[in-house]
Amino acid sequence: MTIRARWAEFWDSGDPLDSLWRAFASPYLTILLLACLTVLIGAGIILPQRPTEALTDQAANNLWLASLRQHYHGVADWFIRLGLLDIHRSLWIRGLLGLLAFNLLLATLDIVQPRHVMHAGIGREILVHDPALLELPERLMERIRQVLRAQRYRFLKGKSNRLACADHSWAFPLLVYMGLLLVIGGLVISERTAWWEDNVALQPGQVRPLGHGTNLALRADDIEAYDGLSNSGHAELTFLRGEGETAQRRLRTHTPLFYHGLLLYLTSTEPVLLVQAHDASGQNIPLRTPESGAVQFMEVALHFRAAEAPRYIVVLDLLPGSQLSRQFQQSGLERYVLVPSRDLSLRLLYQSPQPGAATPAFQVQAFRGAETVPFYQHQFHTAETIEIAGDRYLFQPQRYALIKFGQDNGLVFIFVGIVLVMLGMILSTRHPLKRVYLALQPSSKAVKIWLAANVPATEKSPIWFENLVQDIATALEPNRQGKTGKNPFAMDKKA
Repeated sequence: MTIRARWAEFWDSGDPLDSLWRAFASPYLTILLLACLTVLIGAGIILPQRPTEALTDQAANNLWLASLRQHYHGVADWFIRLGLLDIHRSLWIRGLLGLLAFNLLLATLDIVQPRHVMHAGIGREILVHDPALLELPERLMERIRQVLRAQRYRFLKGKSNRLACADHSWAFPLLVYMGLLLVIGGLVISERTAWWEDNVALQPGQVRPLGHGTNLALRADDIEAYDGLSNSGHAELTFLRGEGETAQRRLRTHTPLFYHGLLLYLTSTEPVLLVQAHDASGQNIPLRTPESGAVQFMEVALHFRAAEAPRYIVVLDLLPGSQLSRQFQQSGLERYVLVPSRDLSLRLLYQSPQPGAATPAFQVQAFRGAETVPFYQHQFHTAETIEIAGDRYLFQPQRYALIKFGQDNGLVFIFVGIVLVMLGMILSTRHPLKRVYLALQPSSKAVKIWLAANVPATEKSPIWFENLVQDIATALEPNRQGKTGKNPFAMDKKA
């Protein structure tokens, strides 16, 4: 069936409000909106998205945009103009979610209590000549209702005693709509109330207050990695309140832990290198990393992972009015430390433990200005202080548990919604919705009963509909059979 024919099913020029209701409650609109959301979410996965740090730090935002233009050239400006860098926070996706929620709400109401006893699909006609039924159409409708109820159909009367509809397995698509509404509601709750802290690094014995009004602190008692690059492992955690311990839990990689309304993830148990720098007098030298942008630290923690790291364009303020841009393309096993006051950059390389070795190795390379050849390099396995260009650099290898924790009350609604959607889709596949529309046209000699199924007129009449028509005809007049006909509802309008 063409789009124009589909639209003709919904639009009635004589009643535009009802037509709009049918259009916005249509499952075709649901599919269209879900497809648009899928495209937007896919674009957000494929296209680069502005990190959270860039939203709160203008310097980091400028560095990130410079990196984007370096990588995508002129296309980057189109990304910015079209708002494609913040898709998951854009009005596009929020507007589509709002429209989808409105569509699902109308569709849910239309299933619970159908407002429009109207269909332009396959129709069948039954003529009833029983004198006892000709006098009161209500009695005839009651006889039909009994037949439908016997076959577990839900019977619903229309705006008049001569119009009605009945459906079977109507609760299964209702599960899908209610599940999607719960998912959208959960997303809204998550956006408005949820909070998360990412990349919280804990070394053994370190205590970290959780904050956010929880009055809890977290201590990592033991951290163990199952492989060199710590893609899997576990951490023994102790929850503290005041001066006492409240509970001990083992947190495994990528397995969530629930405690007092908090949700905790162990992202990894990765190798970390702590770096400090001091001049000849013992004063701290500020350090930066490409990820931190313009923010400087007295100590930086470098995390090494197997995954690839992004590209950065780093701007060093060497002299007043003079800047140097340097491009870094990192791998997951290398990190950079920038020393702007010395016009130095340090490249740290991680090397997995060799067979028989207990600890990994690290190599440090030092570069001056824009040079690409290191003027100094050194390898170490344990904590070591190294002198580079007259300054002392302390390198301390550690094993950290990288944790993400937060509170998201919307996850419960999202999880329940997904379960309902999956259950409804499975049941709807096995037991699809069957809906029959009825219209009575009494006369002095006979009552004409029109029945229409919720099947497009271009498709073949389903067996269940033919059997149902035959059952109704047999129940009303056992010695007569139904006759085929056209759609009853156009005739009902003429009447």
